[in-house]
Amino acid sequence: MTVTTGSPRPAAAPIPADGLAGDPASRTPARPRWWVEFAVVGALYAVYSLVRNSVGDVVARAYANGREILALEDGWGLAVERGLNRWVHDNDVVSAAVALHYATLHFLVTPAVLVWLFFRRPTRYRVSSAVLVVTTALALIGFYWLPTAPPRLLGEEGFVDVMSQTSSWGWWPSSGTPGSDAISNQFAAMPSLHCAWAVWCGLVLVLHARWTWLRLVGAGYPATTFFVVLGSGNHYLLDVVGGVLVLAAGAAVVLLASSAATRSRAPEPLHAVDHDADDAVPTAA
Repeated sequence: MTVTTGSPRPAAAPIPADGLAGDPASRTPARPRWWVEFAVVGALYAVYSLVRNSVGDVVARAYANGREILALEDGWGLAVERGLNRWVHDNDVVSAAVALHYATLHFLVTPAVLVWLFFRRPTRYRVSSAVLVVTTALALIGFYWLPTAPPRLLGEEGFVDVMSQTSSWGWWPSSGTPGSDAISNQFAAMPSLHCAWAVWCGLVLVLHARWTWLRLVGAGYPATTFFVVLGSGNHYLLDVVGGVLVLAAGAAVVLLASSAATRSRAPEPLHAVDHDADDAVPTAA
């Protein structure tokens, strides 16, 4: 006597090179559209301008917040920017290099890394750029909630404005921005978006660059930025810490959202065919 199953097992469908058929989560993401990215940057700048122009007269509050941060650092013995600022001020070559770094690389390196990601690592671009956008948005909330005068504006505390010191041969005003003070928020010290962007650039290069020298540049860029913002008198140490924490929060938000979206797109598992003894149909020998 022979036994046959009730229904034959269907042949397995061929698996395409980009993953399971019909599974959008397993396919290679398309390259982002350049005009969408420009629109996002434009919208982010519009929000920044709105925040900058709607804070009102915050001069007294910004100076009070700056003095409170400095007093807190002094109480904890963390005000390393005091001695660093004086040392940079007393060394002409160092102050020139610091001013040049502050007024240029922040506005050149971040766009360059974004463009590099867009063309060379398109599958990594969407999540990485989202981290930068969310981080910037969180920093804008900090600028609105806690306007803070940078150390360079607290001359009575012994700080020197290195950017003003070197502006006679540079193209920047005392704010350190390559444009007018009208396009920058003088009281946006806490958290340091300068440092948050620098750490983002460094992590992107370390994680996604293939050349060793480029990964080394990525690892060193945040460290030089920390030195520059402290030595130039543009940020307190706690501003730097705040910038790193805001980046960590932005990354957490994006990664959690990305993980949730991936799970929601995951296909339903295929149910195995149950070949029990009850399914067997006896046939005549």
